[in-house]
Amino acid sequence: MTRSVRPSIPLGTIIVGALVVVWALLRLWLVRESVMPLTFVVPMLVCVWTRQRWHLWLMAVAFAVMGFIKSYWLIPEATLSLNARHLYFGGTLFNISAGAIVIQLVMSLRDRLEARNATIEKQNTELLAQTEELSQQNEEIRTQAEELAQQTEEIESQAEELQRQNEDLHETNARLAGREELLQAILQATRAPGERRKLLDDVCKRALTVLGAPAEALLILEQDDAKQALGVRAVARHETLPPMPQVWPLAKSLAQVILKEDRTAYVDDLNARPDLAAPFGPDGAVRSILATPLCIDGEATGIVVAVSRDVSHWSNDQFRLLEWVAAQCCLIIEGLNWQNALEKRTAEVEAANKAKDHFLAMLSHELRTPLTPVLAAASSMEQDQSLPVSVRNNLGVIRRNVAVQSRLIDDLLDLTRLSRGKLELHQQHIAVQTLLEETAAVVATDLAARQQRLDVKSELPANAVLEGDGPRIQQVVWNLLKNAIKFSPQHATIRLRAEPAQDGHARISVSDSGIGIDGTDQERIFKPFEQTIDARRRTGNQGLGLGLCIAKAIVEMHGGTIGVKSDGLGRGATFTVELPLSVEAETPERIVDRKGNEHKASANPLKVLVVEDHVDTADLFVQILGGQGFSVSHAADVASSVEHARNSKFDMVVSDVGLPDGTGLDVIRKLKEIHPELRGICLSGFGMEADLRASTDAGFDEHLVKPVDAAELIAAVSRVAAKLAMNIK
Repeated sequence: MTRSVRPSIPLGTIIVGALVVVWALLRLWLVRESVMPLTFVVPMLVCVWTRQRWHLWLMAVAFAVMGFIKSYWLIPEATLSLNARHLYFGGTLFNISAGAIVIQLVMSLRDRLEARNATIEKQNTELLAQTEELSQQNEEIRTQAEELAQQTEEIESQAEELQRQNEDLHETNARLAGREELLQAILQATRAPGERRKLLDDVCKRALTVLGAPAEALLILEQDDAKQALGVRAVARHETLPPMPQVWPLAKSLAQVILKEDRTAYVDDLNARPDLAAPFGPDGAVRSILATPLCIDGEATGIVVAVSRDVSHWSNDQFRLLEWVAAQCCLIIEGLNWQNALEKRTAEVEAANKAKDHFLAMLSHELRTPLTPVLAAASSMEQDQSLPVSVRNNLGVIRRNVAVQSRLIDDLLDLTRLSRGKLELHQQHIAVQTLLEETAAVVATDLAARQQRLDVKSELPANAVLEGDGPRIQQVVWNLLKNAIKFSPQHATIRLRAEPAQDGHARISVSDSGIGIDGTDQERIFKPFEQTIDARRRTGNQGLGLGLCIAKAIVEMHGGTIGVKSDGLGRGATFTVELPLSVEAETPERIVDRKGNEHKASANPLKVLVVEDHVDTADLFVQILGGQGFSVSHAADVASSVEHARNSKFDMVVSDVGLPDGTGLDVIRKLKEIHPELRGICLSGFGMEADLRASTDAGFDEHLVKPVDAAELIAAVSRVAAKLAMNIK
């Protein structure tokens, strides 16, 4: 099926205009005084071809105007009276309207028919594709059937040949069955490893059965550390045979000959060889012995020995079987040795990982704790308008650099989480517009410090929503903006754009006019600890080169992609992130950044207990919260916080995790026993996911990772105050 060809809009418009002009000449010039019924509907039929509804109604309006002009101006009064003119014009108007409506319906019907035809055509195409695919599959099946038939013929031919050789191979099959049973035992032992002695005993037991007479016992002997004797490492024997000695002499024994010459050997009658030392004595229970060397890591360290109480002759098959058993035992022993080494190494690695995690957590805590009073004091004093502008600017420098150090700590912890697959995402619905606005607000001070401008524009619908971890997505955009600010000159303009992409994705891009990126570096910069050479030179080697690596991992965890495009050094760069848009019409949530900060102030006075053993931090928090109108008390440890709670009722507790006589988790648990409705904010230098879960499980409403500035603390207290006001759990 094919669709009818429609003219282009300009061509259709020209034709429609020409018909209107022609009809105007006919009605208003050639037959201007005639009341002859010359229909207006005929020229309007051209709109069925042009397929433009506005053509139809434009012609209808033009013809109505013509009808009005002719009815009231061109037809002589002698021809029609005023009432007749009214009727004539009304009939003309009805004719035009009815014709236009009918043509409109015809056009709509035609569009629906073409849409249906297109659907049918698409379905036919799909059916043809499916038919072709089925045909191809049938051809493949036919080919496979021919191959199977050929293979069947070959198998039948081989079966006939095997049938002819069955009698000759019957004895061999029996021996192979015994070896297969032994091999299965070995495989089972390696799949379910246990104690070394037990595994080797089981192998000896099965090998003894396969070895058959005259063997009555099978032993695995290994040299002791001094290589002066052989000790029994595994043994299997018939019940009628007395127990075997646990230590065998090595000097002047058959074992010494075997280990020295590295070959299999046997003795028919030990009593006839007094020159060979043996642990049985001249009248011992063992008379005949067959032994082969046991080589571990290329060195003969022991023997596998079969013994008999009778004078015996050992066959070639028993020679080969014993050598094969020795080889398998070597593999088992080597495997067990490697397993023991691996288990030991694994335990060491796990212990090292735990020690590393503990070290990183403690390092994070020890680095963050002293930064908290610095950041809180700097951010608080920076807002003090009574201080000189130069002092406030210097405080801003302090605050920004403390934030950079905190960011480096966060990046190291994030890299550790990513390397161990423990970076967790907390799904929510985020409005793209909100994401752009709040991220722009976060970097506002950095832009102001470098006198730069951020141009934000979104071409997505106002209700466009992403599904993912809001703070983590904001972290990605924030990181790209921070890089653009760092590597762009002063007074530069940085562009933040959001636009639709293919497959229901949103494309968020950050463009700058900075130092640019060489083509050879555009893939490398997304690897950990990587920076471009020019970036190091321009920034004095600041940063660890982790931001883009972490951003790439976060984007890919959300099912998106991240990339960079630059025309070269000195020509700026554009970083692009594509993330899937949410298909559900959900109400977007506020994006809370990694510090939990929405920057909302609270006007409701609360009684707040600050539990902090770091004196400088405690004094600043009391000062900051007191300046916001809260009634603030201070406790330095768990015991004094409990005493405060028993003597007074508090609405909220702000507690550090590390305390001299316990933890902040102990504080919230004990204080909730006294005041169950108490709310809590946890302050911690530990920022791992497990730390956040532990604080939530203990009963805290918020978890702030140090360093915490004044705005973050006030915002967190405000959010908890809002929960108190609405009685939200």
